[in-house]
Amino acid sequence: MVRVTVDPLTRVVGPLRLDTEVDENGIIKEARSSNMIFRGFERIYRGQDPRDSILLSQRICGVCPVAHSIAAVNALDELYGVAGSVPKDALVARNINQGLNTVSNHLLHFYILWAPDLANPAYGNVMSTFGDLGASVWKELLGRFAPISYKIGGELIPPGSSYVGVIPMKKRLHDAGAVIGGKMPHQTVTYPGGVTNNPTTSDIQTLSSIMSEVVDFLNKNVISIPFEDWIENTYKASSPKKAVDFFIEHLNELTEMSLQKNDLSRPNGWGDVELYSAFGSELIGEELLGLPISLKHDKMSGYNDLSKIGLLSYGGFYNVGHEGYDPTSPSGDRFQTSGFMTSSLEYHDFDSNKVTENVKHAFYDDYEGDRHPYEGVTEPFTDPDRINYDNFSEEKYTWSKAPRYDGIPCEVGPLSRLLIMKEPLVTGLVQLFRDNNYSPFNSFTRMMARMQELFIITNEMIKWITTDLDPNGRFRVDIDMSMGRDSRGMGLCEAPRGALGHWLITDDESKVANYQIVTPSAWNLSPRDSEGVPGPLEQALVGCRISAVDNWLGVDFSNPTGILHVGRSYDPCITCAVHTIDLTGKNPPGIFRLL
Repeated sequence: MVRVTVDPLTRVVGPLRLDTEVDENGIIKEARSSNMIFRGFERIYRGQDPRDSILLSQRICGVCPVAHSIAAVNALDELYGVAGSVPKDALVARNINQGLNTVSNHLLHFYILWAPDLANPAYGNVMSTFGDLGASVWKELLGRFAPISYKIGGELIPPGSSYVGVIPMKKRLHDAGAVIGGKMPHQTVTYPGGVTNNPTTSDIQTLSSIMSEVVDFLNKNVISIPFEDWIENTYKASSPKKAVDFFIEHLNELTEMSLQKNDLSRPNGWGDVELYSAFGSELIGEELLGLPISLKHDKMSGYNDLSKIGLLSYGGFYNVGHEGYDPTSPSGDRFQTSGFMTSSLEYHDFDSNKVTENVKHAFYDDYEGDRHPYEGVTEPFTDPDRINYDNFSEEKYTWSKAPRYDGIPCEVGPLSRLLIMKEPLVTGLVQLFRDNNYSPFNSFTRMMARMQELFIITNEMIKWITTDLDPNGRFRVDIDMSMGRDSRGMGLCEAPRGALGHWLITDDESKVANYQIVTPSAWNLSPRDSEGVPGPLEQALVGCRISAVDNWLGVDFSNPTGILHVGRSYDPCITCAVHTIDLTGKNPPGIFRLL
C-alpha cells in the first residue's frame, strides 16, 4: 500500500489536503479529506448587531460572497418577521445579484480551476498512442485549457484560448454585480425586508447588455448550437429521453463530420462542452459514438455504497411570481426546488429539522451525538499539539464538521440541484449511466451538470432583468427592531457550490447569542461522522484509479490525476477567509491563539 497525499490541492479556494492509501494496482483504498484552516466566523458574530452579519458573512468567501449575503439576509428576514412580505422586485433584484455570482462562479470553476487538468501531460502521453485522432484531441485540450505560465518538459506552453477568453467575461460579470449590488465583491445593498437600492432603467439596460455578452461568449466558446436552441432542446425538452436523444444525436453528427479529417476545432463545430462531452466519457464517447478513446471521467468518483450517500438541495432563487417567501423552503417554493434525493433517485420533501452536524473527527471539543445548527457550538482546539494531519490513524483530522441530513452524508451542488428539480438533460444523463451499469454520480455528470446550470441560470437571468424587474416597483419594507430581541432566524439558499445555511439566535439585548453556518464544502468535504461513515468526497475517492485514463499507461504515483480530478470536481471552497496572525510577538513561533 502506498500513501499518496496531495497537500495542498491547488486550484481550489483555500487549503485542502487529500490523503489516500493506494494499492499496487493504483486503486485508492482509503481516503481522508482535511480542511486545513479554521474559519471561526461563528465566534466573531457573538455579541454583534445581527444586521452586521450581511457584511461580515461576505468576507467568508471572496468567490461567492453574494450567496453568504443572501443566506444571512434570509435569516434576518425571518428574525424580524418580514420574510412573507419582502416585495417582489426586491426578490428579483436579489435573484439577479445571486445569478450573476453563480454564472461567474461556474465559468471560473470550469475554465480556471478545473479544465487546466485536461492539459495534464499524462493525457498527452495516452493520446499519443492513438494516432492522428489522439494527436488532434491533445492539440485541442492543450490549445484550449492550458493555464498561464505552464510548461511541459521544460517547454513553455501558451495559455489556452478558452482559459484566456473567459477572463474578460469574468470582469464583465463583476461589472454587472457592481451595478445591481453597489460593488463587487462584497455588495452593499442587501438588507432585511428587501434591498436598499432602486435599479434604474439605465441599470437594466446595462445589465441586459452584459447578459448579451454572456450569451455571445457561450455561443462562441462553449457550444456550437445557438443558445436558444440548446435551451429549447435540453432544459425545456418534454422528457429526459428527448433531451438526451437530442444531445447524443448532435454529438454523433459532429463526430461523423469530423473524424475523416480529425478536425476537432471550434470552427468545425466543436465547442468546449461538445469536445468534453464526446471525449470525457467512456459510455458516451466509446460505446455510443464509437470513438476509440476517451478520458473515462465517468469511471471516476462513483460512490461504492449507494446506501451511504444522498443528494440535497435547500432550494435556490426566489419564486418571483408573488411577494414574500417561506424561510423553511418547502417543496416548489423556489425556482430550484428544495428536496432530498436518495441514490436511487427517489425524491423526498426537504425538512430543515433533519440537518445536523457532529465533530467527532474534527478539531473541536466533542459533544454528545449530532446537533441541529440552532444548538450548534464551535469550540476549536487551542492546543496546537492536538492538531495532527500526518498520522493516518488519528481520529481527528480536519477543521470541517460533518453535516448530515437525517444521518446521511449528502452531495450538494449543481448535480444535486438539477436532479432534484428534474432538469431533463441531467436527469436523462444520470439515468443513461445507471441503465448502462455506470455509477450515475461521477466526475463527468458532475461537470456536465455545472455547465448545464450555467445555461439555465443565464436564461433565467435574462427573464428576471428584461421582464420581471420593474424600476418603479417596491424594493423594501420597514422592519420592527423590537422583533430582533430573543428571536431566531434561518437563512437557506443555494450557493454556486451547493446548499448553504445560516442559523441565528439573538439574546434579550438583540445581540447575536449564537450563529452557525453550514457551507456547501462542509457537506461535500465532510470527514467521517460519529458512525464512522466517510463524507461524499472521501467516498468518491475510494475505488478511483489514481492515474490518467484508468491507469492506461500504468500507475504513476507522482502524477495522481485521479485525486486531482475527483477533488476539483466538487468545486471545493475552504478558505472562509479567517487567517489568524500574531503581531504582538508574545507567542513563540508555531503557537497560535485561535479566535
